[in-house]
Amino acid sequence: MNKIPQDQGIFEERTRKYIIDRSAIGFFKSILESYEDVAIFSVLDGDRGLIELIYPACFEDDVRGIIADMIHYGIGFREVPDVQ
Repeated sequence: MNKIPQDQGIFEERTRKYIIDRSAIGFFKSILESYEDVAIFSVLDGDRGLIELIYPACFEDDVRGIIADMIHYGIGFREVPDVQ
């Protein structure tokens, strides 16, 4: 289990939105779910490939690592500001 840094409370929440290739949404969802309870995954706009990840701040490094690893599967992520 991850050790929680002192400056990150277990209840502090992060929300990030990304655009990914829409054909990769299902694959990324299954990979993320395999980590069990690291992040909540939502598809905001499947046509545009807009997804949202909500996760505890203590899992920031884990989430960033999972996203970075997806380049090995040809999946790129572009973080976007709050969009509707």
